Amino acid sequence: ITMYSHSYRNSIISSTFTLPITAVLVLVFWMLPDVSDSMLWAGLAVTGITAYLIMELNNRNALLRIRSRMMSVTFLVLMLVCPALHKWSIEAIPTICLVFAYFMLFSSYQQVRPEGYIFHAFLFISVGSIIFPPLLVLALGYYVSMIFQLRNFSWRSFMAGILGAAVPYWLYAAYAIWNNQLDTAFLYLYDWFEPRLPNYMLLNVKQWITLGVIFGLALLAFIHFIHTAYNDKIRTRMLLYVVITTQVLLTVGVVMLPGNFDEQMRLFIANSSLIIAHYYSLGKGRFFNLWFYVTIVILIALGIYNYLLI
Repeated sequence: ITMYSHSYRNSIISSTFTLPITAVLVLVFWMLPDVSDSMLWAGLAVTGITAYLIMELNNRNALLRIRSRMMSVTFLVLMLVCPALHKWSIEAIPTICLVFAYFMLFSSYQQVRPEGYIFHAFLFISVGSIIFPPLLVLALGYYVSMIFQLRNFSWRSFMAGILGAAVPYWLYAAYAIWNNQLDTAFLYLYDWFEPRLPNYMLLNVKQWITLGVIFGLALLAFIHFIHTAYNDKIRTRMLLYVVITTQVLLTVGVVMLPGNFDEQMRLFIANSSLIIAHYYSLGKGRFFNLWFYVTIVILIALGIYNYLLI
């Protein structure tokens, strides 16, 4: 039974059909509330683009030691069980920016002249921060990763990051000047960075349960990676440490800004899917196969619960 279970899990993880089947299921259940709702279609399109980008990120950087589409599959499943995130919202753009930033950061690994990659990585994060300003905090994590994981930190790469982060705000300032609104254009930033204690009463039961399940899976994946990172190639290990650093900052964001749950969950799910997929694909142990199926049941139950409370 154990051997059969192990074989079946491997088939799910490595099969070329897993992603298409998942995509069809996502399409069906995503549009169930109202197939004529253009906002649902737009949200589905953005989610599909993000899933494709995650697949390409894995393909180009071999983040998994085996041939698998589990990173995209995990992202689609986690998004599917969160119907509150299904409709199009401008807050979906920062998630795409985050994935694009990873493309640039990963390409800069141990480069002698990484300035171009670093500039564009910070540029993408800054574009996302125009919509969701706390995203700019990830720039601090990127500098840490440049020093310890990417090993490309220098005064030139430091300045490239500063310039990349500044360009979107320069363009926004130019737009504000053109419209004679410079005196009010950046006032919205004060509300985001004004010190205040987090108010967890803003979260409802459904959000607590959703966060608990996804955070629990991400935490297990984090622990698994820390204990098994030596099995990965050095480059892969360093790139995944960049993801882990970002995960820590995103978790802090969820803790400190509970009132912006939906905006942060999109980012949290996209980032978590990378390490959760690593956990699902490479986890071993006597009871891991059983646990793999248990988590599938948990996610199905979470999806049904969330759909019933839309």
